[in-house]
Amino acid sequence: MIIDHSRQDGLRLLEAEDLKRFKLRLQNGELRPELGGVTFVDDDNALIAITLPPSLPGAPTSQSWRDGYQAMIDYAASKGWIDAATQTIRAHIERIP
Repeated sequence: MIIDHSRQDGLRLLEAEDLKRFKLRLQNGELRPELGGVTFVDDDNALIAITLPPSLPGAPTSQSWRDGYQAMIDYAASKGWIDAATQTIRAHIERIP
């Protein structure tokens, strides 16, 4: 699953069915744009609001996808990748020039 951001399209969800990978992709060489639901930890990692991906364009609306997404969140929590206080999930940042 890729949370993609470009100046032209804003935030959108790509490869939503791939619930084994999770990253934030920034296009156009952006370093730390102000994005609702995204908090930058450093240049390589961000915290994403758990509620953000299902609300983005490109997110499936089926119950099976929502169940799979919840399973991904549960797995991430077991690995320590969820901040329970802020209800965010850690994501690696990829930058596209």
